[in-house]
Amino acid sequence: MTKTSTRRKRATKRPPPRDTARFQKPELLAPAGHVEAFWAAVESGADAVYLGLKQLSARAHAANFSLKEVSRLLPFARSRHVSVYVAMNSTVTAPEVPQVLDTLQALSDLGVDALIVQDPGLFFLCRRFFPHLKLHASTLAAVHNRAGVRTLKRLGARRVVLARELGLEELRDITRSADVELEIFVHGALCFSFSGLCLASSFRGGHSGLQGRCVQPCRLRFRQGRKQGYFFSCGDFSALPRLPELMELGIASFKIEGRMKDADYIATVVQAYRQVLDAPAAGRREAIRKATEQLALSPARRLTDGFLGAAPSETILSPHRSGSSGLWVGTVVKAEGHRLVVNLRRSVQAGDRLRPESAEGREKAPFLVQAVQSLSGDPLDPTPPQGPAVVVAAKASAVEGERLFRIGRRPTSPAEIWKRIRREGQEPFTFSKAFQAEAWIPEEAADRGPKARRLAETLVLKVGRHQDLSRALQSPAQWIFCTATKENLERLAKGRLHPAQKKRFGWSLPPVVLEKDEEYYRKAVAWFAARGYRIWEVNNWGHWDWLEGLEGLHLWAGSRMNIRNKAAMAALADMGCTHTVLSQEVTGGELRELIADPVPAIPVVTVYGQPFLFISRLQPAIMTGVPVRTARGDQYMVERQGALTTVFADHPFCWFEKLPELRAMGYRLFLIDLSEGGARLNDKDWQRILSGFRRHRADAPYSLFNYERKAIPEGKAKREKG
Repeated sequence: MTKTSTRRKRATKRPPPRDTARFQKPELLAPAGHVEAFWAAVESGADAVYLGLKQLSARAHAANFSLKEVSRLLPFARSRHVSVYVAMNSTVTAPEVPQVLDTLQALSDLGVDALIVQDPGLFFLCRRFFPHLKLHASTLAAVHNRAGVRTLKRLGARRVVLARELGLEELRDITRSADVELEIFVHGALCFSFSGLCLASSFRGGHSGLQGRCVQPCRLRFRQGRKQGYFFSCGDFSALPRLPELMELGIASFKIEGRMKDADYIATVVQAYRQVLDAPAAGRREAIRKATEQLALSPARRLTDGFLGAAPSETILSPHRSGSSGLWVGTVVKAEGHRLVVNLRRSVQAGDRLRPESAEGREKAPFLVQAVQSLSGDPLDPTPPQGPAVVVAAKASAVEGERLFRIGRRPTSPAEIWKRIRREGQEPFTFSKAFQAEAWIPEEAADRGPKARRLAETLVLKVGRHQDLSRALQSPAQWIFCTATKENLERLAKGRLHPAQKKRFGWSLPPVVLEKDEEYYRKAVAWFAARGYRIWEVNNWGHWDWLEGLEGLHLWAGSRMNIRNKAAMAALADMGCTHTVLSQEVTGGELRELIADPVPAIPVVTVYGQPFLFISRLQPAIMTGVPVRTARGDQYMVERQGALTTVFADHPFCWFEKLPELRAMGYRLFLIDLSEGGARLNDKDWQRILSGFRRHRADAPYSLFNYERKAIPEGKAKREKG
């Protein structure tokens, strides 16, 4: 018997986690970005806790946990009958695959209760090497209809975390047909864009939200003409008043967001939801009233019932308010080094963690209050609830006029928490620190299709409107894609293409298809497929469900599948994709590594595009077609796309100057994507873009996006020690 199998056998003797199937009420799932929050969640009544590692987590700014720490937390949690889920839900970049395998080996040995993932590569690697690991599909997978749930179940997900952008009726429709566990968020921060479809932070400065590094550009103050405000800033979600309705849906888990929050916040929120979930049906109204009062004392943005309510855009968006989280405790009157004269509106005390909000609405670095004094220097403990006071801090970046928000209080020290956990007496679980196989790319992947470098150079063109098809088909592009909007589908159904055009034409399925339109798309896909439309680009997990059982199709994985590693390419190749349009967030360094043989599918590189940075169900009260600007001069355009709002930069990204370099690497398929922000180009624009492709030059302004940036932030690529 091998060392690994011995370890797995021993793991089966550990105390079992809480089995939610035996309970009538949903699991209460709490976040932990550090050990203090973990302790608070368990002590406050959470049934399960989710946490991230110091790498590969979609909350990269949280403290997170080492594998050694996880090995000690797991036996403690098992003794309390609390499940522990590890979030590995960031996009995996090409250089990270070896580290991912080492981490999966360790987590497999440790016997964690589940992994939360969104990268297709993790599904592929777990299915191949660690099939006993339970996988939960992250909300970053952007699952918002029944089709997506069904596909991810077939891929191996034991649970699917649904998008936060769903209404109550949509949740009912999805849960009625689901035969896999479902999880929903019930409390915490909201994003303007669908999670998993936001490119704004990455485009603006290389800090990808899909890697857990979002700098929250939706929280900025914008200007449109004379109007200014926080047009895209959202309040915080609280489903507390809706819990009785949600509990009737048969959802497996209610999730609290907040891996960046402190222990005091976690304890307050978990206790509030716990008392409602545990209340008898006849006492829930009173439990909700008490829990609501309790939540009012917890730092947060303005609370909203999110998309569960009747008018989400009116209740979620806070255009006249800062996006800053926390309790507004005062405004800085004067800043003198480590001393701030503050006009208080709430009491402040030593040990409070305060965060200044800049004039532009940005959350600045927090600081710890060391003391509070009167203007004459006398100690104030506690301070009066209102009036002037001097706040003393070792470091404070606040300046005159900025508002201060309390985001927490000094917690029990991490060292003390670890002492408490050790006093419970459980021995830490053991694990291997290295992947125990020699190779991970399967031989069949190396034999799949022609070698990428041996292909003839091919131009791919993608448009967003039916009226641009004629120009596209007359262009030198060998492949033409058109976004499968309802309007485009219906216009082409009347017009048709002749057989020669069909051979080079493909439909690009949109990344968001709401539940009410799911059946329409299922029928439309079948209708076109039966009439010889064989080429389809998939941009969401749900698309595979519509294509299931249709024969003779030629599938491409679109850029919205966020592919940045070969394991992900292999996963989608297993699902029938012969071509992979790599993520638009990919870097030049990754491209060099990705092209090395074997390549599981034919890679396609987008060399020109104006992608939607936000795709949202919310409709801010601003004009479409008129630029909005940030304080530093960045300019964006806002458009309505049916029920959705899209936001894109006023200039494209363009890699025409990099074409010789890309060819030298070995790439042969290049995509010019005119389907999103560049959808309304005239004949002159078309000729200019195609000429730039031929000449390897582009007209300014344009961005190189992430081409010259690093795929992995400093320190992220290092293997974990200990």
